[in-house]
Amino acid sequence: MKILLVEDDLHSAAILLQLLAGSPYAIDAVADAKTAWQYVETYDYDLIILDVILPDSDGIGLCAKLRNEGYTTPVLLLTAKDSTSDRVMGLEAGADDYVVKPYHFQELVARIRALLRRYHESDTLIQEFMWDDLRLDLKTNTVTYKQKPLRLTQKEYGLLEIFLRHPQQIFSRSALIDQVWSAGEFPSDEAVTTHIKGLRQKLKAAGLQTDPIETLYGLGYRLKAAPVDISDSVQKPAEPVVSSPLAEKPVIDEDISPLDKARIQEVIAIMAQKLIASLPETIAMFRRVAIALAQDELDKDLRYEGYMQAHRLIGSLGSLGFPEESAIARQLEKMLHSEFSLSIFDADLLQQLVTKLEQITLNSPPISTGQTLDPSDYSSLPLLLIVDDDVPFTQEIQLEAETWGMRVQAAFDLKTAREKIAKEVPDVILLDITFPNSSENGLSFLDELAQRETQIPTVMITATSGLSDRVTAARKGSCSFIEKPTSTEEILNTVSQVLSQRYSDRPKVMIVDDDPNTLIILRQLLKRYDVEVTTLQDSKQFWQILESTCPDLLILDLLMPYYSGLDLCQTVRTSARWHDLPIVFLSSQSDRETIRQLFIAGADDYLSKPVVESDLYTRILSRLDRGRLYR
Repeated sequence: MKILLVEDDLHSAAILLQLLAGSPYAIDAVADAKTAWQYVETYDYDLIILDVILPDSDGIGLCAKLRNEGYTTPVLLLTAKDSTSDRVMGLEAGADDYVVKPYHFQELVARIRALLRRYHESDTLIQEFMWDDLRLDLKTNTVTYKQKPLRLTQKEYGLLEIFLRHPQQIFSRSALIDQVWSAGEFPSDEAVTTHIKGLRQKLKAAGLQTDPIETLYGLGYRLKAAPVDISDSVQKPAEPVVSSPLAEKPVIDEDISPLDKARIQEVIAIMAQKLIASLPETIAMFRRVAIALAQDELDKDLRYEGYMQAHRLIGSLGSLGFPEESAIARQLEKMLHSEFSLSIFDADLLQQLVTKLEQITLNSPPISTGQTLDPSDYSSLPLLLIVDDDVPFTQEIQLEAETWGMRVQAAFDLKTAREKIAKEVPDVILLDITFPNSSENGLSFLDELAQRETQIPTVMITATSGLSDRVTAARKGSCSFIEKPTSTEEILNTVSQVLSQRYSDRPKVMIVDDDPNTLIILRQLLKRYDVEVTTLQDSKQFWQILESTCPDLLILDLLMPYYSGLDLCQTVRTSARWHDLPIVFLSSQSDRETIRQLFIAGADDYLSKPVVESDLYTRILSRLDRGRLYR
């Protein structure tokens, strides 16, 4: 599915982009109504998220224009205006939902998902699509075959969804690019071929005997008719499974899993810090407005700039945990609105509001996020290593990357890059090709990276645009190629997509143990082998975390409070969905009878405590390989 986000508040836009980065959506973000309309005329969107107040227009007018021109795309309005008349105006203009700033991001994400489920082609509530025993669940954004989950990349999921939604329609490669890729990406037609090939391979590996995707040479691709069930000779078409609209429950945050909630809190905490860092510049602008007003020299442009800044702060401050400051920003917005009769006698009040905003913001921490990032939280974020001798360029990316949920390290030469990789292996590298002051270049360094046992995804960047460099970089294993000059947003969007694909390709292991030291040790050991690890100390939460994380392998401690490893293992083996999940036990007991009980309960393997790294590699990673669970 494809989403257009029209939001001029960079903080709010960055948060939404990050929160939706892990979902199977292609997202285009713009900051004004004119650009938004150009995008709407160029691409087909499944949802438009629209701020009511924009620099060059108002969102309600743009929404009305969409409806007058015949566009039926669902629209979610975002605004700091909370009066009943404003809500009525928005809904009468054709909006499908209306969220008032400041909002809770969990609720906003849930509403976005609900609108995408609720509206597509008609008002029917499509819940899932079926093709033979292949199932795509729109509520959970998961794909299963015979109840076993398939781990698809964002692009593969998007392609499969399009084919299942339109089983008779032929899609050219350019049409698929328009619907699955965002506007900031510029893939070739071969990228479609590559992703469809990957999708076919995964479906075949999952057990599908018939390739569901038909290639029509010279035309494109479409979904084949589902195979006939000999037992009843009735074809099972790829059709939606629907439920009655009356059965739809009000959306709060029920669609948000515990891991999603944790990720939302993490992103909000980072953005709160970023917002606080940017406030001095904003407050200085408000003071210029107050001084100009006191001197009776406040022009329309400066007043409008202050009004727009106040409007943006209402949502950013409130949503990021500063409700009092958000209320002050709302007062500033009201005073600076063009309809408000403003005179030099209001300058003192304006100054008082700005001073109060500055004092409260500097003296109070965020209160609605529930947490701030401590060093251990920060270290869990993905690490981006920028290898580029352009210092201003690198610093600009460093400042912005935090809002995308990344840690950043910089190396201005290849020697420093080697030293940093030796200390901590990054999750992704942004690598310039040319280093004028060195006999080496980025392409030779890419050769060096390819020799590593654990591959590091690398995005190449260069000021040259020759085909030769692109071909060479692709041959050497580069994940993506970016030409300078380009925007920081485009670079971080590309890096984010590479990270998302890498994480979706990583095997997932869930460890349940009541000993926190054991969990820390196992996490560190498995991290060296690029394994995504979920740890759980409280066995009472086992089933909830299992369902939300969908691991490829389960490690269970034998003796735990409340529920033992044997209890959990037996429960897993009675589940139709999880009965084939590989299970490895951990225990300090190594007598023959205990081990026999473990295997009777359904264990696949056994590790004795304390864990030896060589055993961990042999028993766990080799089992993942043998089970063909690596994607």
